[in-house]
Amino acid sequence: MDESITETFFSALQQRPDIYMVGIAGVPGSGKTTLCRSIIARRPDVVVVPMDGYHLPRSRLDAEGMLRRGALHTFDGDAFYRDMLSLRQTRQGIFPGFDHAEKDPRPGAVRVTPDAPLVIVEGIYVLMKSWRAEPLFDLRVFLDCDLDEAVNRLTIRHVETGLASTEAEGRNRAITNDRVNAEVILADGCRERADLIL
Repeated sequence: MDESITETFFSALQQRPDIYMVGIAGVPGSGKTTLCRSIIARRPDVVVVPMDGYHLPRSRLDAEGMLRRGALHTFDGDAFYRDMLSLRQTRQGIFPGFDHAEKDPRPGAVRVTPDAPLVIVEGIYVLMKSWRAEPLFDLRVFLDCDLDEAVNRLTIRHVETGLASTEAEGRNRAITNDRVNAEVILADGCRERADLIL
């Protein structure tokens, strides 16, 4: 990832020392997880809460849900909102993570304690209007990315993580699922409502 993106993020933090909760959104494949790793490398005291922990377990999805996994309706947006509201109010909590090997959420994987100075919540839908969490964040960030480039990245990722067995299969999933989800996020206005676009 371009180091200047991380620098711009930290510049925004320096201008607002009161920032506690940051929401980082972006289309699938835009580099949200990579950005968070870069931030933690410089600020190990930061806690990251991944929105992927709110995937509905595979056991609760029908065939269509499995095919469209990653779409808005395959997440528990209500649980996400409740947990983010509680975090905002109490500055602590236990949150689910996501195990890419098991491809399911991992309950209780992330702990935020009251001494955490900064919490980053990252995921494609964190700024969606229907999820209602957007006003809870002190800083709303949107990680911009060309959709064709995102599809290329996701094609590789799907093969590497075992979601697809061939590059052609990975690209098909990236186009028919991830790109559709990206268009939903952009149509919702998540990018325009962000305080900072990287």
